Amino acid sequence: MAAKRQYQQSIEDFFDSGSSSSFEYGVAISYPENASKTKHAWIEQGTVHYEFSLDYIKENNHPHILYRNFKTLFEYMDEQNIVGLTSKENQLGIFERTLGVRSKTEYVYGVAFTQLEMASMGQIFTYSNIPKGLGHSLEDILKAVFNNILPELYDLPSNANLTVPTANASALEKIRIIAPEFESILKQYKLFVENKQIDFELLQMSSGPTAIKDISSLNSNKYIYINKDVQEVNFLTHLLFSDQTMLTYVDPFKDKKYRNFVDLLVKEEEIKFGNYEEYQHENLNYLIDKNYISADENNNIKVTNWNRILILRDVFENEVASLHHYPADIQDEVINMSNDGIVYFGNSLFSVPEQNYFNYYLNKSEFTNGHDLRNSYLHGTQANPTEIHLHENSYLLYLKILILAIFKIEDDLFIYKKLMAN
Repeated sequence: MAAKRQYQQSIEDFFDSGSSSSFEYGVAISYPENASKTKHAWIEQGTVHYEFSLDYIKENNHPHILYRNFKTLFEYMDEQNIVGLTSKENQLGIFERTLGVRSKTEYVYGVAFTQLEMASMGQIFTYSNIPKGLGHSLEDILKAVFNNILPELYDLPSNANLTVPTANASALEKIRIIAPEFESILKQYKLFVENKQIDFELLQMSSGPTAIKDISSLNSNKYIYINKDVQEVNFLTHLLFSDQTMLTYVDPFKDKKYRNFVDLLVKEEEIKFGNYEEYQHENLNYLIDKNYISADENNNIKVTNWNRILILRDVFENEVASLHHYPADIQDEVINMSNDGIVYFGNSLFSVPEQNYFNYYLNKSEFTNGHDLRNSYLHGTQANPTEIHLHENSYLLYLKILILAIFKIEDDLFIYKKLMAN
């Protein structure tokens, strides 16, 4: 976790520093043999380089592991099985937040999101060739996971079905199969959550795609969100996590330029209350009154409730957190925070940031700058069949969101099975 934060921080620092204005940015992906690390990433002159051990992939060639490489190697999913590719407000640089005119119906993203998308598309494109040498196609791996492995591991009904295109089909032909199949697995899972079975006769009666937001979870209180409707909560998160707060500006740490107050609290032990200027005391006293910090006998500022701080940081940075992936004591604190009106829960299969990410690709009615894959391929308005590169890219996009959807279904089943066992 710490290593991932450090790496993500280095990317954000690079783009925030203005260095990106001097270089073109991009990604480079390789799969070396005899690599010293399973995965390795670094930035060089604006290009993020990714290396993934080919030996590791070949030695761990069970279909479930080959599928899970999209999490373990490529980090499509984070530690809480939340999609790690979504656009996040705190990843926007100062200039990205303030410059330009945006429509209220745009999916807002910046350079960090674009770089992640370049990486994820490059990873799925390059990786898809590796399983072929091991006797698997990526499509057959996904079929095996949904049709066989999830029913075996988590009691998804045995009639769950994903049909995949043949290897020799054109990209457009593949999309014409995978697009409705993507919709089908969403409907299948929705029926399973509602009825604890998959009735294909009932499924065939439902016309049109299922709204991403309307697919429920098997698990209550699945997602945690900050209650932004409460002004006091917004003020609290601003003081703790904003890169515009003045609470990081204190001797002797001014030159270290910590990104926010919690970053300072995590990394420094002797932060003297007396070193703050008078104008900063009001905000510090507010946090003391709310029992987030205190001043000890040596006048050092200390965190009063680390669990609450770290929960808030998770939810602030990722715009969501997953309750059931926390240990029991953290879950108890989340419940307390909910009772205090600081956070609230959601019970959908996809979190709100994930819903927005999927809708960015699927529906132009949701985001005016979206890719509109559903309208393009489900309703027959796709580009000219001769535009092969466009269809190849669209097919990779469909594969990516299919992989993400299967991960979300697996996570929901995993949580449910764990809760039922307790």
